[in-house]
Amino acid sequence: MKECKKCKSNEYTNKQLVMMINECGHPLCKNCVDNIFALNSGNCHVCNRVLRKNNFREQIYEDPLIDKETFLRRKLRKIYNLKQDDFENLREFGDYQERFETVVYNLVFETNVNETNAEIQAFEEKHKEQIDRNKRRLDDDQKWIEDQLREERAMKARMTDHMEMDAKEQEAASAVTDTRKIMDELRDSNVAAEVILDRERKKQIEKELEEKEEQEKRKRRNKEMLQTRKRAAENMSFNTVIRVAGRAYVHQPLELVINGPPMPNVSEIEALGYLAHIRQPTAEYIAGGYTPMLGCSRALFEARIDLFSF
Repeated sequence: MKECKKCKSNEYTNKQLVMMINECGHPLCKNCVDNIFALNSGNCHVCNRVLRKNNFREQIYEDPLIDKETFLRRKLRKIYNLKQDDFENLREFGDYQERFETVVYNLVFETNVNETNAEIQAFEEKHKEQIDRNKRRLDDDQKWIEDQLREERAMKARMTDHMEMDAKEQEAASAVTDTRKIMDELRDSNVAAEVILDRERKKQIEKELEEKEEQEKRKRRNKEMLQTRKRAAENMSFNTVIRVAGRAYVHQPLELVINGPPMPNVSEIEALGYLAHIRQPTAEYIAGGYTPMLGCSRALFEARIDLFSF
């Protein structure tokens, strides 16, 4: 649950609650930010760090620590943007990625902050040319995303063209049908022609208004979709997955206590002729994954369960 630690308001007491967060990672609600940082700068209510109002951003994740880490990763990736081909071998590239994770960890949990900031500055000065060059080129993951987005836009454009063509064809066919109906009504009806034409004009105006409203809704949906994708792209990370060391999983078969005679195994069921007393399934059942062994095992299980209780 989102809650402001300063004024104690939460999303239940205030439905319009908007939590803001700064580089220190301690969230405040928007009202407290406006009050405390009215002069565009002030101290954090937790760590007493001097913050600027224009550096506050809306909190995205429920856990402020995740929000802080995401912000720092996105910020540091502008400096630590070296590619694998910038190193002589894979070991050096792995050491570079491991060091990047250590830098992120130190800043997130505020461990050796001064030394870490000095290391970042030294790294930026040492690899300035490589950093500037890599800012102008895409890596393999980014190229793949660009290709996927390009294909998606092309497919959406083709679908839109087909839908527009179908709509025009339907509209043309409907217009011909409506024209014939109007002509028949003018010929056969006793209603004045002005009344019939006025009615059709009103229908046409209402139809045009509905189409215009539908176009506006479509534009709003596309705009919201683009904003959602933009936020997702900003929070997307291609960092190496950190593997958690631990004991490997060992599968242990389930021990089923039936309180009765032991169940025969698969080979025994076939060898002892149990399957001869099972009705053979049709092709439809076999296609669905059913086998005679399944029905036979179920029948044997129900015949043996809890026999020792009597």
